[in-house]
Amino acid sequence: MFLTLEDYLSYFPLINISKDEFVKQFTITYAKHPTLEDLFNMKSVIKKTDDSRYLQKTQIIDYFYDVIVVHRHQYLTEFYKSYFELPSFYDLKWDRVNIMVPTASEPLINDPQLISVWMDYVSDSERVTNVNAMLEQFNRLLDGPIAGLSLQKNDLSRKIIRNLNYLDILHNTSITNTVKSSTSFWQTFINAYNLLQLEDRFFAPSSIGLFLREKPNHTVNFNNFFYLFQQYQPKASILNPYTMNWVLKNLFSGTRIFTPVLSWSSYMCAFMHSDWEHYVGVDVMKCVCDRSQFLFDYYQTQLKPKLTSKKELERLSRKHIDLYCQPSESLLYDMKFLDQYSDYFDACICCPPYFNMEIYPEGDQSIELYPTYKEWLERYWEDTVALCHLVLKPGKRFGFIINDYVSLKKCEFHLIQDLNMIALKYFKLVDVYQLLNRVSPLRMNKKNRTEMLFIYEKMEEA
Repeated sequence: MFLTLEDYLSYFPLINISKDEFVKQFTITYAKHPTLEDLFNMKSVIKKTDDSRYLQKTQIIDYFYDVIVVHRHQYLTEFYKSYFELPSFYDLKWDRVNIMVPTASEPLINDPQLISVWMDYVSDSERVTNVNAMLEQFNRLLDGPIAGLSLQKNDLSRKIIRNLNYLDILHNTSITNTVKSSTSFWQTFINAYNLLQLEDRFFAPSSIGLFLREKPNHTVNFNNFFYLFQQYQPKASILNPYTMNWVLKNLFSGTRIFTPVLSWSSYMCAFMHSDWEHYVGVDVMKCVCDRSQFLFDYYQTQLKPKLTSKKELERLSRKHIDLYCQPSESLLYDMKFLDQYSDYFDACICCPPYFNMEIYPEGDQSIELYPTYKEWLERYWEDTVALCHLVLKPGKRFGFIINDYVSLKKCEFHLIQDLNMIALKYFKLVDVYQLLNRVSPLRMNKKNRTEMLFIYEKMEEA
């Protein structure tokens, strides 16, 4: 089920074409799809001889011919190694990298003003004065200093998830909030290498400047070609398994965990390198459920026999999983599930779908079941939160990762506020962390909100 180098290269068979023919056939996705020959004969976008691309036409032709034709498998192999190749699972530093970026703020659990307003809100969350007061306090907290967690530290484990789900992440999932290109990351690869057709953004003067930038060893700068695929072309987001592993070890406690989504198996990977023993996960995509089961079995049957660490052997021996392929909110009405798992779990955590930001390729997607934002909040999110409240033990924690977003059609979705106002009906907010791609003071600015991890607690019964 993993993507091997051999399988990956089979997507891109070698081609035999002369440089002259390549210039006549290699097209750019401007209007009417001009060839390199058209462009350099000024029949399309290039109109003047002082255009930097015209002045560098020989270098540009040589560059694309080398990257696409002459050394295609060499460069594609290098990209596979950096982007898809599986790391040695147990050589990753699962216990030795601290991702915390601290601040001087007090934990929210000690904020008396928040607690007072929250108690009124819980008693009547429909009363306008209580709603407004709760919202004011919530936004006050977000505008203060918030501790951060680095997403970039120890992120090689992402390659496990990307390898396992490469087509669904890079091709089959539709993205509505990043780039205007309707051509997927993976399809852009296929177009460039097999159909000799390049996205126009790759031919912009700035892009050409990156490609032709000389490397210290005077070799072809193919790295920048693949770098622009990562920057320009749409792809689904991936949770760093190490981040989730650290969160489970440092912000939650217990042995039983429930996730209402599988997040491409990121939680599964994190779970396998922790002391948590029972994992129950839910997802509407059968392919992701199957891959999560495959990953668990891979640890138990392929990796476990090779382990020499007594600690890791004992850890794997204690683990078991149960996966459910159905909408998480439907389990709120599943008496068999509730009878089995009420007050059972020590942790519930998830990164829910951001309404219609990413539209996934199969299953009973929440955006299809509940096509309006209001309906989605009430019937997907609130029912999922209510389920987590029922299955979580008193005194234990519920966490979720979320951010606001603006679609390419300029529709704004205030998910941070809207999802938390629902969670506050059921749980007590105890902490918030920013998830940082780059650990910089600018990223910590209250005006620049990033993806956030909200952590709640189920109150002890009176």
